[in-house]
Amino acid sequence: MVLKNFFGLACGFGLMAATSAFALPKSADLVADMGMGYNIGNTMEAPGNPTIWGNDFPTAEYVKAIKAAGFNSVRIPCAWDSHASNGVINAGWLDSVKTVVDMVVGEGMYAVLNSHWDGGWLEDHVFDGAGYDKNGATTNSAATVAATQEAYWGQIAAKFAEYDEHLIFASANEPGVNDPWMDGGTDNGQWGFDAARMKVLRQYHEACLKAVRNAGGNNATRTVVVQMPRTEIDKYELLASDYPTDPAGEGYTMAEAHYYPYQFSLMTEDATWGKCFYYFDGMGSTTDTPHNMGSSATTLGTKLYTEAQFTKLETAFGSKGIPVIIGEFGAVKRLEEITGDNLGLHLKGRAAWYGSVAKSAKAHNIVTFAWDTGDEGNGNMTIIRRQTKKYGGKVGDIVDIETLNALRAEYSLAALEGHSVIDSLVAASKDDSNKMLSITYTTTGRTDSSEVGTMRIDLGGKNWSKYIGIQFDAEIDIANGGPLDGETYGWESASVFAMTGSSWTWHDYNLDIEAGKATYKVMFEDMSNDFNASSVNAIGLNIYGTLVTGTVKMDNLMLIKKDGTLEVLNDFNKKTPTLEGIAEGKLVASTFAAPITAIKPAAIAASKMFVNVQQGFVNATFPAQANVQGKAMIMNTMGQVIASESFVTRSGNNTVQLKANYRGAAMLIIKQGSQVYSQKVILK
Repeated sequence: MVLKNFFGLACGFGLMAATSAFALPKSADLVADMGMGYNIGNTMEAPGNPTIWGNDFPTAEYVKAIKAAGFNSVRIPCAWDSHASNGVINAGWLDSVKTVVDMVVGEGMYAVLNSHWDGGWLEDHVFDGAGYDKNGATTNSAATVAATQEAYWGQIAAKFAEYDEHLIFASANEPGVNDPWMDGGTDNGQWGFDAARMKVLRQYHEACLKAVRNAGGNNATRTVVVQMPRTEIDKYELLASDYPTDPAGEGYTMAEAHYYPYQFSLMTEDATWGKCFYYFDGMGSTTDTPHNMGSSATTLGTKLYTEAQFTKLETAFGSKGIPVIIGEFGAVKRLEEITGDNLGLHLKGRAAWYGSVAKSAKAHNIVTFAWDTGDEGNGNMTIIRRQTKKYGGKVGDIVDIETLNALRAEYSLAALEGHSVIDSLVAASKDDSNKMLSITYTTTGRTDSSEVGTMRIDLGGKNWSKYIGIQFDAEIDIANGGPLDGETYGWESASVFAMTGSSWTWHDYNLDIEAGKATYKVMFEDMSNDFNASSVNAIGLNIYGTLVTGTVKMDNLMLIKKDGTLEVLNDFNKKTPTLEGIAEGKLVASTFAAPITAIKPAAIAASKMFVNVQQGFVNATFPAQANVQGKAMIMNTMGQVIASESFVTRSGNNTVQLKANYRGAAMLIIKQGSQVYSQKVILK
């Protein structure tokens, strides 16, 4: 087998080299063979590190599982800017991307390699001169962005110059999708994407095309995918009327849209203007009728609506020799909003929706790529398992056999046998026992950098004006693994955080951890003087430190009203929050009593640190109860102590100053007895 693989690989690359003098097939000739498409999402596009969003680097085992599931095309969302310095992509990163591409094409599949969001260097700046991005009014040079786009694609295309038609490039991902929501916005509340902005987007696409065509080898006629504004089908006319000019001539590009009919695919909470759709066209609930989709041609996600959308794309592009790909499509599994038999109806309908999208797309010669993030919790779209450490099993297990078989049926592939996700999820949803969240924090080995484990609850700008704080029960058992190699200090700390307002202002409160079970209360005014309770985007718990290990068991997360009574935010009986970084967890039988919501919580004293950063100095003011020996330190992101100062506290507020000839992100830590304060700082 080793000799066979080596011979096949050598012959394969030899063939690619031999054909470099000849034109590759036109894009329209690829569609029939591309078949079903799948995304390796939340991996290679993660800025700076493909594993930071919870997925391992793609393995041959995983890629083989994608092929075995029936997919014949793999979209590889990819970051470039965060792996570049002064416009030059790191050679090691190019080699890493090549490893993934080689695994995909080595299985005989098509690889679609794109330039994904990656901090928004291109996609959040589709305007020229004065415009808006997420930080408000700004001035943007489209020429500068286009030059960067050309530089990156020149390097990428040169790396893969001899690959045959099984490698396809894609210019961007969702250009303009992160435009801010604002009063008076012309596109459903967003800043308008008009013909003037389309000219800017065309400039970016043409920069990619120019770079690829000039990179030599098979790139002269390699298929390149260009995206319509925001990859919204409703914006297809802008791309169709101002389509990029390809130096290769006509026939070597594809157009890309994404398909997430919002109320069915992504919407997680009913709004005044409409309900979430839990149940697909023709598969409604008799007991939850407000959330039925219905079958209207004007309702997002129905069979008739999908057919109308895809007909537009075929007419505008396909009929003119420009194939269309749906680079991403999917719908969340609603594992916490609904339970019991209704959950079963939702999951069966969801699988049927995937099949209906594939059926309509295939009829219109459109190639679809199912979105996947690797997560298997609430709201996931995962079909093939990757995160075995978190979910068990083995890499490549099919975890959504119904959805996969619905897709396979539309490509004349036989149904695969497998465990029904519907039966097990419905059964689990009927479990009404009292549970708690158990989070485990574990590093994989010795490291010289600080790490963080996050538990976050996303709130979408909730108005919490009637609340003054939060309260939760917890048993925290966290420790660090001792001094780092070459250092004298290991540390850990816990803090409650929140993000508020349109600018997602960060607020942080350091917890004084108690031994054993305890009830923790945090008042909003103690988190920050400018805590915007009228718009809370997220709240959660962070564990920071070096070589952190241990557990946090949490239950009864409550909101404290102004009259002192409590209201449940999350009792963890059904809802699992987002866990990131070194935090992994699950719901287990609770060891805490149910909360009593009528008792007023005791007031707590403010216990926080105020930090002022000046050029070369950091000043920190913090409270202390008595004379205690303490130490203040600044650690850089590598875990190295770059400044330290010993002191003895006095009762009341204390101030310590540290001198640091360092620039960039760091962690300020002040330890006095058992009390530890920590805060992220940006040194000037």
